Amino acid sequence: MRRVLTYFVLVLLLLLIGIGGWGWWFIHHSLPQVDGTLQVSGLTAAVVVQRDAYSIPHIRAKSLDDLSFAQGYVMAQDRLWQMDLVRRAASGRLSEIIGPATIEIDRNFRRLGLSEAADRDVPMLDPQERAQLESFAQGVNQYIAANRGRLPIEFSLLRYDPEPWRPADTLLVVGYMYQTLTSSWRWDLNRLDVSALIGQERAAFLYDESSPYDHPIVGARPTTPPKSTATAPKQLPRVGPSPIRPTKALAPTASQEPESAAGLWSFAESTLFQFDEQVRAAFGSNNWVVDGTHTASGKPLLANDTHLSLSTPDIWYLVQLSSPGWNAEGFTLPGVPGIVIGHNDQIAWGFTNNGADVQDLYVETFNPANEVEYRAGGKWVTADVRKEVIAVKGRAPEILNVIVTRHGPVMVLRGNTGYALKWTATEPGGLAHSYFKNQFAHNWQEFRESLRDSVGPGQNIVYADTSGHIGFLVAARVPIRKCGVWPPPESPLPLGTPCGAAPMPGDSGEYEWNGYIPFDEMPQVLDPPGGIIATANSRVAGPDYPYFLTAIWMSPWRTDRIFTLLGQDKKFQPQDFSTIQNDVVSEMDVFVAKALVNAAEKTKPQDDRTAKLIQMLANWDGRTTADSIESTFVEQTRRTLERNLFHPYLGDTPLSYPRTDVFIEHVLRERPAVWLPQEFHNYDDFLIASADLAVAELTTSTGSQDITTWRWGKRNALFMAHALGQSGILAKYLSLGPFDQSGAPGCIKAMGPNYGPSMRLVADLSDWDRSFMEITTGESGQPASSHYADQFPVWFAGDPLPAPFTTAAVDRATAQTLRLVPANQ
Repeated sequence: MRRVLTYFVLVLLLLLIGIGGWGWWFIHHSLPQVDGTLQVSGLTAAVVVQRDAYSIPHIRAKSLDDLSFAQGYVMAQDRLWQMDLVRRAASGRLSEIIGPATIEIDRNFRRLGLSEAADRDVPMLDPQERAQLESFAQGVNQYIAANRGRLPIEFSLLRYDPEPWRPADTLLVVGYMYQTLTSSWRWDLNRLDVSALIGQERAAFLYDESSPYDHPIVGARPTTPPKSTATAPKQLPRVGPSPIRPTKALAPTASQEPESAAGLWSFAESTLFQFDEQVRAAFGSNNWVVDGTHTASGKPLLANDTHLSLSTPDIWYLVQLSSPGWNAEGFTLPGVPGIVIGHNDQIAWGFTNNGADVQDLYVETFNPANEVEYRAGGKWVTADVRKEVIAVKGRAPEILNVIVTRHGPVMVLRGNTGYALKWTATEPGGLAHSYFKNQFAHNWQEFRESLRDSVGPGQNIVYADTSGHIGFLVAARVPIRKCGVWPPPESPLPLGTPCGAAPMPGDSGEYEWNGYIPFDEMPQVLDPPGGIIATANSRVAGPDYPYFLTAIWMSPWRTDRIFTLLGQDKKFQPQDFSTIQNDVVSEMDVFVAKALVNAAEKTKPQDDRTAKLIQMLANWDGRTTADSIESTFVEQTRRTLERNLFHPYLGDTPLSYPRTDVFIEHVLRERPAVWLPQEFHNYDDFLIASADLAVAELTTSTGSQDITTWRWGKRNALFMAHALGQSGILAKYLSLGPFDQSGAPGCIKAMGPNYGPSMRLVADLSDWDRSFMEITTGESGQPASSHYADQFPVWFAGDPLPAPFTTAAVDRATAQTLRLVPANQ
C-alpha cells in the first residue's frame, strides 16, 4: 500500500507538473521573437528593430516600402488580435466569433456600410499611400503565415484564425475611429425629441452655446452675458413626478437610516445621464502649443493627450520609423501604418476632436402601402435595400435588410417616418483621404498642403516646427447646408437652431448639402499674437466665423484652465507641460461649489451633513484628488441638479448634449424663472434641496452615513477592461483595475471609470530627445508579455516617459535588437 500510495503521489505530481507546463506553454508560446535574426519573405533589404526597456520599437529600413512592411510585421507581433477585433467591429462581423451578445453592434455597423466604403476607397488612395498600405499588409500577413499555431491566446480561446490583412482593413480601422469621433446623428435626433418635450423657450435657453469661458481661435467677439429669460414659466406637460419633494423630510438627517431616502428620484434608477458619460468618454482631449517666447529653450513646446474610452490593450501604439529622408516617432492606431500623432525631425503635431458636424439626418416619409417607397420631390420613389447576412456563432445567421434612401441608410424608423444618415465618411474618398500625408511634411506650407484633401474626422490640429513657428488648423470635409424655411413651421425646434443640428426634411431638396467649406476658409492660424494656442474640444470658431461648423462643442472649462496655467509668468520646460496634463482642478466644480456656499447663506440645509460639506467648500481649491470628499459631494450635487431640472419634462428620455455644463452655468448665473422647478420659490432653496438629495443618494449608494468615507477616488475608480475580460476570472488576468484615481470630467486630466488620457505627448522642438511619450498599458497586447501593462504605473502616476529619438539616444536605450532579413539571405 505504501508503494502504491508513493506511485500515486508521483503520478499525480507529474500530472500537475504536466498540466502546469502545458498551461505555461499555452499562455507564453505566442510571445514573439524580439531579439536575434529572423528571415522574412517580402523584404528587399535588412531592417533593424531596436526595442527599449518598454519594448517600444524603433524601426530602421533602407526604403519606405521595407519600413512599412516591417511596421506591419512588428505591429502584428504585438497587437494582432486587437487589429483583427477592430476590423471585425467596423465591418459588423463580431458575432461570428463572439456570439449573440454583439449582434446589435454588428447591426449598427452594417447599417453604416463602412465595409463597402473601405473596399470602394482603396483604388482612390494616392499611389504612395496605397503602396504603404500594401507593404504594411504584406508584413502583417508574413507574420500570420510564419506563426500559425502560435498566435495570440485570444484566437485560441475563441477558436478561430485571422484572415489575411488587406489595405481595405486599414481603412476600416480609420472608419472605426471616424465613427467614434463623429457620431453626432444621435445628438441631432435627441435635440428634436428634447425640444418637443421641454418647449421652445426652455430649448432656446438649454442650447444657448455662449459662454464667457470660451477661447475661440477664429471668429471671436467680445463675450456678452446670455440674455436673461427670467419670465414666468409656461405650463408644459410634466411627464413624471417631481424628483425633489420640497418638504422638511427631503433628505435623511444624520440620525436617520439610509432607507428614509426611498421614494426620491434616485440617480441609480435614472437613465437620464447615461449618455452624458458616453459624451465625456468621446470628448476629453487636450492639445496646446507655445512659441519660444514662453519656453526656457527659446523653441516651441507642444503637448497632446487624447481622451478616449480606456481598455486593455491601449488604443494607441508607440513606434519610431526611420528610412532615408524620413525619421518620425509617435503614436499610431493598431492596423494603421505610419505615425498619426507625433513628430518627425523638423515638425510636431497633435490632434483633438473638433466635433465638426459631418453627419445629417434626413426625415423620410415612407409609403404606408409600400415599406420601401419614400417621398422625394413630391412623389414616391423606391429605396435601395441592402441585404446583410450576419453570421452568429452558435446559431443561425441573422438577415438584416438595410433601407437606403438618396441620403443614406435609415438608422431609425418610427412608424412611417425614417431618419436617413448622410455622412462624409461613406462618401467616395471619405476613408481614403484621411491623415496619411502630413507626417512627411517639413514646414508649415507643406504640412498645410498635405491636409488640403483630408476628409476627416475633423480634428483641431496644433503644429510647431524647429524654425520656431506654431500653428493651428481644422482639416475636414465639412458640408455647407442649403436651408429652406428653418426650423420648419411645425417643428418644436426653437428659432436660432443651426441648420444641420437637428433632423432636416428629406422630401423637398431644399436642405441638401451645397458643397463643403473651402479648405482655405477653415479655421486656421499661424504664429498668433501672444504665442499660445490651445484646444480641448471646446469652441474654436466664434460667432463671427462665417460658416456653421458644429453645434456640439464641449464645455469650455478645460480650455480655460489650460490658458490659465499657460498664462503663468514663467519659461516652460517639458516637465511643466507634463504637470499641466495631470492637472486635476475642476473649474466647473468650483463654480458649483461657490453657488452652494452662497445659497447656504440664505437657505439652511435640512441635513446637518450637507451643511458641513458646504462649509468645507468655502475654502476648497477644486482639486479632484482621490481622497477628496468635496469632489464627491459637488459632482453628485451637479448631477442631481441637472437631473432635477430635466426630469419633470423628459422623464427617462436621455439628454444627449455635450455642453450641459454651459447650461448649468447659465442657470446658476441668470436664475431664469422658466427653468426653476415649480415647487420652489427661488434658486437658493432649489440648490440646497439638490445638495440634500445628493447627500441622501450618497448615503444610500455608499452604505455609509459617515461623509469622511465618501472619497472621490473610490467613487471614480478606474477599470480598464479587455474585450474578453469584462468580469470573472478573465477580468482578473486580462483587465486592469479597479483603482482609486484622481481627476474628473471637467479637469485637464479628464478621468472617468473607463475613460481618460489614452496617450500623452510633450514634444520639445529644441531637443527631440527631451520629449515625452506614453500610452496607458504597454506595447504588447499579449497578456503573458511583461510589456502588456508595464507603462501603466508610469501613466497612472502621471510621470512622463522619455522618448529617445536620435540614433545615439536610441542606441543607449536599446534592450533588444531584432534583425529582419530577406528570406534569401
